[in-house]
Amino acid sequence: MSEEHESEVASVLDDEGADYTALSEDGTTHVFAPVPTPAVGDVLDAIEERDVGSDAYSVVTRAEFAETPRLPDLQERYSSTVRTLSSQELRGKIREMQWPYQIYYVGTLLSVIAAAAGLLADLPALVIGSMIIAPQVSSALAVPAGTILGDWEMVTSSLRNQVLGLALGIAGAALFAVLLRQFGFVSPRMAVTNLELLGLRASPTLLSTIGAIVAGIVGAFGYTTEQSTSLIGVMVAAAIVPAVAAVGIGIAWSVPVFTYGAFLLLAVNLLAINIGATCTLVAMGYLPKWWQRDGPHLREFRRSLPSKDRVTVYAMLGLLLVAAAGTGALTGLNIAFAQDVERETEETLSQPAYDSLTLIDVQPAYGGPPETDEPVEVTVAVSRTANESYPDIAATLERGIERRTGQDVKVVVEFTGTRTAK
Repeated sequence: MSEEHESEVASVLDDEGADYTALSEDGTTHVFAPVPTPAVGDVLDAIEERDVGSDAYSVVTRAEFAETPRLPDLQERYSSTVRTLSSQELRGKIREMQWPYQIYYVGTLLSVIAAAAGLLADLPALVIGSMIIAPQVSSALAVPAGTILGDWEMVTSSLRNQVLGLALGIAGAALFAVLLRQFGFVSPRMAVTNLELLGLRASPTLLSTIGAIVAGIVGAFGYTTEQSTSLIGVMVAAAIVPAVAAVGIGIAWSVPVFTYGAFLLLAVNLLAINIGATCTLVAMGYLPKWWQRDGPHLREFRRSLPSKDRVTVYAMLGLLLVAAAGTGALTGLNIAFAQDVERETEETLSQPAYDSLTLIDVQPAYGGPPETDEPVEVTVAVSRTANESYPDIAATLERGIERRTGQDVKVVVEFTGTRTAK
């Protein structure tokens, strides 16, 4: 920095209680100050607020050993503080974690193909492996972080990578599944919606949404601290990669209802990750500069946008709002359908004719618009204590569910026999 700003930096370090050394040469001053790791963010933020000039820069490095008069007191003050990155460090960490776009797209394609193979083979281990190699964490959390930091170039590039990467993943999974059917590795007549791992991706649920929100929260925490992000990346990918593969498989098998449901699950999970990450960043004290300034927030937000990126950012925000509203509406309709199906099933099986049956589970496929000629499949699992047949139970449930929901459904009843020891 220039010598004229040395007093500003010295004032910050004195206020913090840190010892420092200043070296000047040819009109440039270098200030060296050993501080505890948790104090780095506070010091850098305080220096940034002093506006020490555009020619100033900061370098943070680990010291093998440091001993100064006031350092023990400073270490004691920060001994119980969780180390969070400064805004500058956070921006640098995100940039460092982002994959080159060629590797990002190839990694996305390979991880989705691995997930598709695991879903079709009903092998959880293969699906988990696909999450480990997935690069989604490098862009999924960059959008909320870039928005908070006001780095709009990061936001637009990360959003572009997400959209193109997921589109490539869906197309790759669909082509992979078509080739498997074409060459006989998988039977064309296989009912993919009956596979357990695929059935779990038929539509968004409350639990899947909670899991995605938690992934966003944990991901943001990992970004803003010095915690490892490798396992966090697996959790974020778990909410994205299998859903992408499920959409591609649904396209390959021409099952529109399942495809719509899997795509809605993907959209809900992406929104939930971003919401969880944004709320966590705000809760940890990261606020946009335009929000902290005096004056109307909308005007300050507009001023924070580079003129060349203004149209792009407005268009992006508009698309996100439309996507969020549409996803929310479709999810609400699907949840209402699922609740109606469950209530009707419970009421039907509570009749005296079905006293020997116990309801285990109800799994409806996606039941929201857009409507298709294909009926919505509802799988009902029951246990029976007597060796009785119920040939009309599926038809009875179908009539009741269709009357209540107004939608064409196909009910599949799975029986499990039970015996009680006397």
